[in-house]
Amino acid sequence: MNYEKKPDAKAFLKVGLISGLFFCLFFGTALIFLYDLHAALVMGPIAGMLFGLIMGLMLYFFSKSRSVNNQSKLEGVDESEIVYAGAANHFKKKEAVGGKLYLSNDHLIFKSHNLNIQNHTLSIEINNINEVTFFSPLGLAKTGLQITLKDNAVEKFVVNNRNIWRQHIEQLINKF
Repeated sequence: MNYEKKPDAKAFLKVGLISGLFFCLFFGTALIFLYDLHAALVMGPIAGMLFGLIMGLMLYFFSKSRSVNNQSKLEGVDESEIVYAGAANHFKKKEAVGGKLYLSNDHLIFKSHNLNIQNHTLSIEINNINEVTFFSPLGLAKTGLQITLKDNAVEKFVVNNRNIWRQHIEQLINKF
C-alpha cells in the first residue's frame, strides 16, 4: 500500500505559525477597540504565539492518535488492493468530515473517524467517475479534490498531495 507521507514537525510548526499570526491580527484588532493600541501591540503577539503553539501541538497529537487512526481503518479490505491512502476531509452538506481516503483498484473509499457529527463511509466505483478536478476550499488552500460522477453528482475532498491523488485516480479510470 502506498500511503502519503506523514506530516513532520515542520508542517505542524508551519500550521502553528500561520494560525498564530491570524489570531494575533484578529485579537490585536479587537484589543485596539476594547483597550488601546499599546495593549494590542503587547497582548496581541503574546496571545498569537500561545494560540499558534497550542494549535500546532493539538494537530500533532491528533494526527498521531491511535484511536483516530483505528476508527478510520477499512475493514474487510485486503491492504494489497489499496493503491493510495491518506488523511482527508469529505464535504457532506456544510461539514468537512474528517477521516481517511483510500484508493483501491476499483473503488475510492472515504471512512470518517468518530470525532465528527456526520460519521459515514462513502464508496465510489472507479468506473462511475467521470472527471477529477481541483478546487480551493475557502478560496485559499490548494488542497481540494473534486470527483464528478457519471450521474453529475459531485463529491468534494480536502487532501494532501492532490496531484498524486488525481494521477492515481486517472490511471485507474483509463484502465476501465
